[in-house]
Amino acid sequence: MISHGTGGGRVTLEWLADALVEKGFIVAAVDHFGNTYDNKIAIDFVTPWERALDISFAITQLLNDRDFGPVIDANRIGAAGFSIGGFTVIALAGGRIDLDAFEKFSHTPEGIKETTVPEFPNLMSVVKVDEIKALYKKSPDVMDRRIKAFFAISPAMGQGFVNENQVSRINKPLYLISAQSDSIAPVETNTAHFYRLIKGSKLYVVPGKAGHYVFLNEGVGDFKKNGGMIMNDDPSVDRHAVHKQVGDLAAAFFVKNLK
Repeated sequence: MISHGTGGGRVTLEWLADALVEKGFIVAAVDHFGNTYDNKIAIDFVTPWERALDISFAITQLLNDRDFGPVIDANRIGAAGFSIGGFTVIALAGGRIDLDAFEKFSHTPEGIKETTVPEFPNLMSVVKVDEIKALYKKSPDVMDRRIKAFFAISPAMGQGFVNENQVSRINKPLYLISAQSDSIAPVETNTAHFYRLIKGSKLYVVPGKAGHYVFLNEGVGDFKKNGGMIMNDDPSVDRHAVHKQVGDLAAAFFVKNLK
């Protein structure tokens, strides 16, 4: 199962899906309603815990499908995600965000930078904090015990996790990936923070000037030319090579942990 980043879509991690398919995995990527590039609904950008329910729903539907169900091994299900999709898989693994802690962080200089997302620049000015909190209080437990291994790429929302109790239920393999020069979900406040909290997790940081969007598909033609920071990296960065490296890491991780 693959969960895209905020304001993205199911096809934005095609490189990752390809790497897994080449190893024989069945791969399903979802579009998280209201949180895609072509369907932006403000409240769906600030209620990320609901994304985990999308993944769980998709798993149930696939297992019950007349065609797919018989060829899926229900005991060998994995989940991968990027950015807020990385948070999504951590939530599915059993992580529980503290919304008050994240709101407090969002008012700091670092927090303002992390909550000002390029995909929805004026987001925080069009949502109501009370509405977000009300939805959070009503949200169910989203841990999905059917998933046996988790691969989180540049997971966001790290500062919503302030103690080990919030991740104490995570007892299955978790691999955390990030980029050294990520300015959207900085390593120190997100991926490395999760790594320090979650016992037994693994961490790899792509070195150099690779940024957050290096983990999206490669751009071509006018799409790349006009894609700004989302489609273009520092000249020293080879996005294709990063995809090959991280794709290989993901494939090897799931092969090992979904036996």
